[in-house]
Amino acid sequence: MANERNYASEKKVTLDDFSDELVSIFNDFARQSFEVRQKAVQKGAEKFVDILKPQTPRKTGKLAESWVIKDEIPDRRYVGNTATARGSLHRKENDSGMKRVKTVGEARTNVPLVNVLEYGAKSPHKGFFTGAFDGAESEIFDAIKSEFEKEG
Repeated sequence: MANERNYASEKKVTLDDFSDELVSIFNDFARQSFEVRQKAVQKGAEKFVDILKPQTPRKTGKLAESWVIKDEIPDRRYVGNTATARGSLHRKENDSGMKRVKTVGEARTNVPLVNVLEYGAKSPHKGFFTGAFDGAESEIFDAIKSEFEKEG
């Protein structure tokens, strides 16, 4: 790992300083481990996007080119999409168990297109995102594992 310390060759530590030195060693390890984990989960997310792009439904191609990786939370990566559906959309639900569907709530604009395709009741692409992840899960985890092995 980058910035490794060779603890065996450093000065001897007195018993009084042992606790502080141990904390220092653990902090160094945690920092280095953190950096490696961030690289590894990023590689996994990139692998998913690489697999997802060719499986993305295409009409204009905008959806396939709009995949993004969000990294606001350490040790997590979220793959999302910036393309939005055109026009206003209403949520629909069954009308009290009857066989008809009613529109509920106010119209929404800028609804993520991936959500409409993934969850829309009449979408021919329903479940494509979840299916792509399920089918690529082992490749994603292999990419993460490979990065750990490379860095570790």
